[in-house]
Amino acid sequence: MNFEFIKKIHAMKKTIIILLVSVVALSAGFKPVQDKEEKLSRSEKKALKQQLIKEAIESRHFVINLEKLYVSPYGIIDLIQSRNYIIIEGNKAAIRAGYMGRQSGLLPIAGINLAGEPSVYKMKTNSEKGNYRVEFEVNGSSDRFHVILFISENGYCNATISGAKINNARYSGDLNPIIRKKDVPEPDAIRL
Repeated sequence: MNFEFIKKIHAMKKTIIILLVSVVALSAGFKPVQDKEEKLSRSEKKALKQQLIKEAIESRHFVINLEKLYVSPYGIIDLIQSRNYIIIEGNKAAIRAGYMGRQSGLLPIAGINLAGEPSVYKMKTNSEKGNYRVEFEVNGSSDRFHVILFISENGYCNATISGAKINNARYSGDLNPIIRKKDVPEPDAIRL
């Protein structure tokens, strides 16, 4: 009786091994469809990224996720990217960034939080290196900040934000293009 039980276990092991081998063989035979980006070489991916960054800067549709705040006597402070950013989208701008440094005024300033329209927008290109220098001012309801961005061709960015109530604050981060979806016309029934 003990030998019969061992034979059944041995038969079950063989069945499981055969099933596993067949599943692996079938999965190896089917190759998933690859995206265009997976088929591109490293240099082609880099060129595509540089082109997207160039178009985003020139069309004023980008987000800079701020990663670090540089405070001269204290060193470097790591920031949470999703909560610290500079957004430029056409004629709209939003800045949300942590702040630590000298300030003037009665109320303490722990961060910069402003949405408004960018004015005096200037963009200069260094065609040899592919770098950009973008300078603008953002006017909010009660505050006004001057922003200078130095953006590399790969999207790395150094930002300086200054205002009347704060000293210059230096940040670094990465630029991400805002990809606009193609305009889809609305059906006639929905238009007002």
